[in-house]
Amino acid sequence: MKRIVLLLVVFVMMVGMTSAWAQEEAKCLVRLSGLESKEMKNFLGNSYDIAARGTDWLEMVVSASEADSMKKAGRHVDALIGNLDEYVKQRLASQTPTAKYHSFEETASTLKSWAAAYPTIVRLESIGKSCEGRDIWAIKLSHDPASDTKKAAVLIMGLTHAREWTTSEVTMAIIETLLRNYGKDARLTRLVDERELWFVPIVNPDGLSYSQTSSKFWRKNRRPISGDTFGVDLNRNYGYHWGESGVSQDPTDDTYPGTAGFTEPETLAIKALSEREKFQASLSFHSYSELVLYPFGYAAGAPNPDAAVFKNVGKQMAAFNKYTVENCTDLYPAAGISDDWLYGTLKTIAFTIEMGKQFIPPATEIASQCAINVPAALTLIEQAPAVAVNSPSGNPAIIETLDFADGISALELGQSMMPDQSGEVREQSASRMQAVARHTAQSAAERILAGDKSVVTRLMSSPASSELIPLVRICLRFESCHGHAVPAEVFDSLSVTH
Repeated sequence: MKRIVLLLVVFVMMVGMTSAWAQEEAKCLVRLSGLESKEMKNFLGNSYDIAARGTDWLEMVVSASEADSMKKAGRHVDALIGNLDEYVKQRLASQTPTAKYHSFEETASTLKSWAAAYPTIVRLESIGKSCEGRDIWAIKLSHDPASDTKKAAVLIMGLTHAREWTTSEVTMAIIETLLRNYGKDARLTRLVDERELWFVPIVNPDGLSYSQTSSKFWRKNRRPISGDTFGVDLNRNYGYHWGESGVSQDPTDDTYPGTAGFTEPETLAIKALSEREKFQASLSFHSYSELVLYPFGYAAGAPNPDAAVFKNVGKQMAAFNKYTVENCTDLYPAAGISDDWLYGTLKTIAFTIEMGKQFIPPATEIASQCAINVPAALTLIEQAPAVAVNSPSGNPAIIETLDFADGISALELGQSMMPDQSGEVREQSASRMQAVARHTAQSAAERILAGDKSVVTRLMSSPASSELIPLVRICLRFESCHGHAVPAEVFDSLSVTH
């Protein structure tokens, strides 16, 4: 009997060790090629951790045993990175003093130093605690950061997935660009003064710390599940069409969405911030694939009434990073993502940028990634008021907050979209454009009377000049009748025929 009991104990221990080994089994990045349409749909419709795709190929993260099973099934499998944990170690070892990835602690320290150095335009706030008790830091840049104004609000996030280290680096680079140039560069100064800009550089602090300190190719947060099983995929945990596609109900898998939407403190922190600030636009950085993505992602063909806005602004961003603009499902269907919830619930025009060609490129490539993605993000920030005005599901009340530059941008965006609109949507757009034109004309007249000669130049060069200039002339004639001197040459220069 003792021998039987001992054997049972040994067997249970071996099963536990096997289970633990399976949990820690090294993963690899592979490319499956030569896939037919039906095979492609099968892979995309399941819970695989897909990184990139082409017409007949997929790149995905799998365990070594999964890769072997695919080969035995006759699939063409090429191992791009044979051991992703070793890959992480190599990336950490290759850093230099001038080219390095930053830890959660280093990033938090930098945010605190910026808050101290720029107190008149910076507000630093912990919007929640992670599973392991780390602060989820959010930093606000604005002319009056302590106040909640009616100006266009933008959210930019990094590092939702633990292994995507470049995404926090580029988010920090955007913040630094705005801070270092505030008061020196007129355009960037205006973006801070005329917007409410919120940044969450590290949405998943526990995951980042685990990935860097344990040299693990980790994706999820560090939610304890059971035993040696940890983690929920934060970008499957948002509560919009939660769990419907692109997820696995196996807690050991990388795309495990949790037991329900918004079970995780990290996603709840973003939810609370977004509901409070009511962002007009947002951008979440991920890696990799060189894509600018827009919702919906939960199902192919899900109707998006603001598709024209997404495509237009997406192309403006892609002019800098040369990425492809496409719907989320063109990469793969995935439910419970941040963009779907932000847009579907709060009507935020929400984008994702999938950066680069690797999850963790060499640290020497951080600067080049930032060089193309910082201006892309600044473009979204600049277009935020125009986006808010032109979105059919947006808030027309923001029209009254537009300055001259934002008003003319809103008109130009609206005009570029009109040819693709019809019926009620076109009528609504035309009505909004009339309101924007009246407001912008008044702003232009006020600046002309104040001696700003650049306004006339901007009006004459704008595609919206034929609508704006007659209204500006009316405003100026009204002012001249009420004692304000308007030089005759101003009227002469404001000619619609140019």
